[in-house]
Amino acid sequence: MKHVVRLVDGHLVYDGLLSSKEKASIDEILRVLQEEIPTIEADLEEEYGQGVWYKYHLGLFLGELLEKYNITISERRKFWDEIKDLATKEERKRNEGAHSVTRSFYQQCYILSQQDKKTVEKLTWRQWQDLLDRVGNREDERIFDWIKQLTEKIREDDWREFEKALHLYLKEKDTSVFGTEELFSIYDSIMLMCKKWREQFKVFSKNHPKSAKNKTKATWAKKYYTLCFAKKKELSSIVVTEEMCYDAFSELIN
Repeated sequence: MKHVVRLVDGHLVYDGLLSSKEKASIDEILRVLQEEIPTIEADLEEEYGQGVWYKYHLGLFLGELLEKYNITISERRKFWDEIKDLATKEERKRNEGAHSVTRSFYQQCYILSQQDKKTVEKLTWRQWQDLLDRVGNREDERIFDWIKQLTEKIREDDWREFEKALHLYLKEKDTSVFGTEELFSIYDSIMLMCKKWREQFKVFSKNHPKSAKNKTKATWAKKYYTLCFAKKKELSSIVVTEEMCYDAFSELIN
């Protein structure tokens, strides 16, 4: 599919100069999309609700479309936009950005469908979106293996903090130098750091309800993560330890 279409002021516009045969081919693809996408979305919502398995199975279907219509990687963003603008009956309110394929709902469903089922079930859809939005955080694909081996569900607030802290940690980092066990230990320690932040700040907030820090919690969280990583570097440690977490919080907040 080398040509795509879009809506301009309610009218269908074809990109590029098309022969009548090419135009007929695109019209056929759009007809199929307009018939199949609403049906598959409705069926999946009825069976799975709006949760992660809805998105996983939708992604499997989208993968079939990519293969069926020979959609190249460079064409995918426009193809996802065609589905969103011309085929689906679902209202996608989330701002996906004009050019970023990584924030496309359909692209994220497709990526999710490429993961092992045991990996998919570990996170909620909101948590998956946090990870899929941050390309740098999943650049080392072993993070999916780490997620798969998790033994318990992660709290939504801990996961959000983990994503922020991991993004901070990965700046100018090449994780390929780490063995898988080492990398998993790093991920575990970052999660520990985030949990200790939540636990300690909850106590602080209860004891100091009028503190200005309560209103700028996110700013202090970033300072805390930065200090934890600095202590890790100072001690030439691969991971952040529980002691570092307590020391950093005490030094920064208390």
